Amino acid sequence: MKLPDFFDQAPRITVYDPLAAFLGAPTDGCFTYGYGDAVRLAGHSCPTVAGAWLMTRAALAALWPGQTPERGAIQVLLPEAQGEGVAGVIAAVAGLVTGAAGPGGFKGIAGRFSRLDRLAFDMPVPATLGFRRTDSGAGVAARYRPELVQADPMMRGHLQALLSGDGDDRSGAAFAELWQDRVRRILIDHADDPELIALAPF
Repeated sequence: MKLPDFFDQAPRITVYDPLAAFLGAPTDGCFTYGYGDAVRLAGHSCPTVAGAWLMTRAALAALWPGQTPERGAIQVLLPEAQGEGVAGVIAAVAGLVTGAAGPGGFKGIAGRFSRLDRLAFDMPVPATLGFRRTDSGAGVAARYRPELVQADPMMRGHLQALLSGDGDDRSGAAFAELWQDRVRRILIDHADDPELIALAPF
């Protein structure tokens, strides 16, 4: 499987999972996720997946400043219904890193390590995505503005040709390259841009 080279340059996220440590894999309980993990989960790479990745990264850094975030100790809240727009994709990426799960989540062991009902939709979140620590109750709301990183104007023409059936392999390759170039600019050039990913107490 060949993924774009810039995936390895994108910010990575390290979390400590007490359940993993308890069960001995990994033995130190630490997972380091890369953007490629989110792409494998979602099945594609797009500005939505990239935004969910960066929102999760920024929120965890804000909620655990100078520390390793604890996987499984955070709620992920979305303002939309699960089937609305791209809410499901965003939730899946955030859930991968945080361990937050809905009604089908892990129920825990003897009252510990539960991930159940930590992921919720239709919540009063004043932004794109909300995060709340389950221990302290501290929370942040993350707002994502992908329109600030515009696609190359040539991309639209290639897309229209492909969707109409008039495109060829060259159009397909050009479209894919320009599509991923926008993702690259989001993840690499604007990874720490407070205009692209804005956080507020929640």
